[in-house]
Amino acid sequence: MSDKLLTDAEQVVVRMTLQREQEQAMLVTLPVRFQENMAAIATFFPRLHAEFEGYKPKRPFRFFCNENGEPNLLWLDDNQALYGHSPYELARAQVESVLASSTLGVMNLRPGDNYFDQIHPEYLNKIIDLFNARRSSLRLAQQLPVSIPMMLMFGIGLGYQLGYLYERHKIKNLFVVEPDPDLFYASLFTFDWAPLLRYLDENRLGMHIFVGSDENNIAEDLGIAVNKRGAFWATSICSFWHYPSEKISTLIRKVEKEFHNIKLGWGFFDDNVIAIAHSYANINGRVPFLRRDSKVSGMAAQFPVFIVGNGPSLDKAIPFIKEHQQQAIIIACGSSISALHKVGIKPDILVAVERTKSSADFLGTLNAPDFLRDILFLGVDVLHPDCFGYFEQYAVGFKSMEPVHILLSRLGLVDDVAFLPCVNPFVGNTGLSYAATLGFKQLYLFGIDNGYLSKDHHHSRLSSYFDEHGNAIDKLKEAMTSSSNIRLPGNFGGEVISNGLFSLSVKQMEVMLRMAPDVRCHNTADGAKIEGSIAQRIEEIQLQENLLEKERLLADIRSTFFAPLEISAEELEEHLGIEVFDKLVDLMRDEWDKVSLTHDEIIELMQKQYNYLLYMMTTREGHIHRVLVGSLNYFFYIMLSVVHSIELDEGAENEHAFVREMIDLYREFLEKTKDKYRNALHARDESYYELLSHLRKN
Repeated sequence: MSDKLLTDAEQVVVRMTLQREQEQAMLVTLPVRFQENMAAIATFFPRLHAEFEGYKPKRPFRFFCNENGEPNLLWLDDNQALYGHSPYELARAQVESVLASSTLGVMNLRPGDNYFDQIHPEYLNKIIDLFNARRSSLRLAQQLPVSIPMMLMFGIGLGYQLGYLYERHKIKNLFVVEPDPDLFYASLFTFDWAPLLRYLDENRLGMHIFVGSDENNIAEDLGIAVNKRGAFWATSICSFWHYPSEKISTLIRKVEKEFHNIKLGWGFFDDNVIAIAHSYANINGRVPFLRRDSKVSGMAAQFPVFIVGNGPSLDKAIPFIKEHQQQAIIIACGSSISALHKVGIKPDILVAVERTKSSADFLGTLNAPDFLRDILFLGVDVLHPDCFGYFEQYAVGFKSMEPVHILLSRLGLVDDVAFLPCVNPFVGNTGLSYAATLGFKQLYLFGIDNGYLSKDHHHSRLSSYFDEHGNAIDKLKEAMTSSSNIRLPGNFGGEVISNGLFSLSVKQMEVMLRMAPDVRCHNTADGAKIEGSIAQRIEEIQLQENLLEKERLLADIRSTFFAPLEISAEELEEHLGIEVFDKLVDLMRDEWDKVSLTHDEIIELMQKQYNYLLYMMTTREGHIHRVLVGSLNYFFYIMLSVVHSIELDEGAENEHAFVREMIDLYREFLEKTKDKYRNALHARDESYYELLSHLRKN
């Protein structure tokens, strides 16, 4: 044997001996680390601890050492290692690559319309205008700051990347999604979770771990977790996946498709003040409320209900609705009443949800008082009081999570009153919520499209959005379609043009149907698919004969399901919490005056003030959380995006001056909320929505 061959053989023996010694040491170390990690997990994530105490992997694996001594994982069923030669080097290189290619650059910010002269859009627009005016003079950040507001990581693997990540950055909120419980279990042996979790706790950094999530619940789970920390964090996010797998690819596609819903439906301060005033006026005016136990039952529950929206597919549904209108209760949703009126179909019920005066003004544009008078009008407690003057009989249900509903619920004053879940963001959601809440089980959706195939046909051509020739009115077309930038799966296949709010509407309908599993909901629209509904073309519908008389059923609902609330104006005013509101706003305003102008201090204060509102939820003044949280999310979303797009290092005097101006505008907004809140019970909306002037007049 040659000297070279002998030397090579000796080196192999040495490497194998060293590797065997390393693996023996690893086998001693890993169980100890596992016990330490499980103790820490029990402290910070007790549910995870319960799940992985005594856990048995579903897919067999064993740990082994690479020649460099780094623990790796081998899947025994296919003899494949999780990592290559150096797991540590792979994790380090991946983290460096992700961080080098990521920024939190500001998006193009555009001021929004302020149709109703409200202080929330006024001051949000002032901040946006300030940034756009000064943008060219500001030094924009070229890399991630040390403090990162939010990061989304798909895949734990053996956890090594976490150490490298926190060596470089302080991540305010890290959301980790690991679809494979076996890998998370393995990481409890290989990675030092215990010291990391203690570090996070000491530095007030948040981590959320989702193990075993699948595509059906990941977006919803993320949404719940983000909202607990502050929905505004979701606007400044960077993300990456740690290892490739089909499960992770599926989750990423699902999150990319639905994560935008987290950024919708926040509400804002002026909107909530209007809600208080309208709910107060309706209670004080003795508008009847839906009783909690008022539900149809037996054969009545099986009576068909047509829920009619104003989507483009309503046009081809009109003949069927007209032919079968005596065989079903017809619920018209919002502006669909204009299409039904034009073709001579009188609905049994009209529902509305929009709180602004435009809801009442729209009814006036119909110029059909006799047509409207004997329709049962159902809405929510925050509706403008002028709406009810068009009808002989009307009632409302509490819109869940509105300020007055929260206030009265905390006081135990509305335990026998129904609330309507999932009524937002559109009136079609309200129609579905009412039908299910009243107890009906056989529902048919007509014109509930949540999207369209052509922007020239965004609503029913029979409705007031189109002229007498069925042509789209340009001003309304622009308003209705300008934000249509996504595609949703179609009810009968393919895709439809849609937007974020329509997507949220679909999600809310899906939640509503999950809450009422015994409801059979038939979707006839050419619009977006709604999970939980049955896609059914109109020509396939076969209505089962119901021996109940429609008029008798409606008469029973009208006479027994609703009653006014016996709550005095004094009770509402007493518990509005004006003094508490003022103290909270003063505290937040003063803290912004004193904050240091660094990325870290600014995001720390944002989290601190969001936590104030979370605390408010636990008190008798929990409604104040609802009044302020939407505006806080919007302002922090814009401010966070702007702050992280510019350099704020020492010497950045121009940037510091700009940030101080932006903060001062926010402080002005906070100060103005106090005067408006003191007058909340009387702050009815009295504005006129300019776009109504473009509707076709009947």
